[in-house]
Amino acid sequence: MDDSLTFESFWADAKKSAHKAMDDHARGEYDEFALHAGVSVERLCKAVLVSKNPIYIAEMKGSAEMLFHLGGHRAASKVRTIGAAEAIARLRTLNVLPVERTLDLLIDLRNGVAHASTGNQAKGLLSTLAAAVAALHEELDQPLNSFWERWTESARVAIDQAASKVHRDVQVRISQALHRFNDRFEGLPDEARDLIVRAQMSPYNEELPVTLDDGRRVVLRLVGTDCPACTSKASVFFDEQAESPNALLMVPRSLKCFTCGLTLDTLDEVHASGVRVKPLMFPSREYVAAEFGETHQG
Repeated sequence: MDDSLTFESFWADAKKSAHKAMDDHARGEYDEFALHAGVSVERLCKAVLVSKNPIYIAEMKGSAEMLFHLGGHRAASKVRTIGAAEAIARLRTLNVLPVERTLDLLIDLRNGVAHASTGNQAKGLLSTLAAAVAALHEELDQPLNSFWERWTESARVAIDQAASKVHRDVQVRISQALHRFNDRFEGLPDEARDLIVRAQMSPYNEELPVTLDDGRRVVLRLVGTDCPACTSKASVFFDEQAESPNALLMVPRSLKCFTCGLTLDTLDEVHASGVRVKPLMFPSREYVAAEFGETHQG
């Protein structure tokens, strides 16, 4: 196989770009930081995919030429591999990377799809780069300091600061929601409170029709979980992340408790609350609906 498509090559390129990104950030060159950070994430994602199977970085459009190339059976006339967004999507399907909207923003800034009016938007993505590198190295079971070297401590601090900020904010909201819950049922017997809570519990593992941004209607399963603030069930809402001819990947987006009013707007906030939810995979054709309540069986 082409030496440029090996794990060692992708990992070395990722490391080089990550160090450039850290230098850019330190100099206040935030546009350049987004460019090099995005390249680093793409290369490192491909390194992880190649470590599992080189075929995992094959571009599936067109002929099967790249499959044979990556399988080592014949050379492709033109070497083409997946881009950053697809590499991230495949690793999310494998539960290697969490769904993190700031990581998607970083890739969009790198690709020029998103444009920041100032450097502040890119400036705040240092922790996103550090967290992605940490998650990918956890999958590789390799020490982070071999990747970051002199930037190891800076990357660790970036992750700790971002995590603590989200955690503090979520804990405040959980406390506020619990106070609302207690105030609402103050003076009522426990039996009466429990009866009201059961009557007001949000749907739990029920089908929910949703219209996607592109106009398609899908039937999802609204997953219930214990509310981190009160004794009721909270609802976890899912977004479509990726679709193939055979499968629809839904990823957790937010959490809402209709009893105490707790709302968590991102997956990071949901995780900071202590709730653990995983992506859902459905047969695509079974869940794509033409009308609410109607599903097409494959």
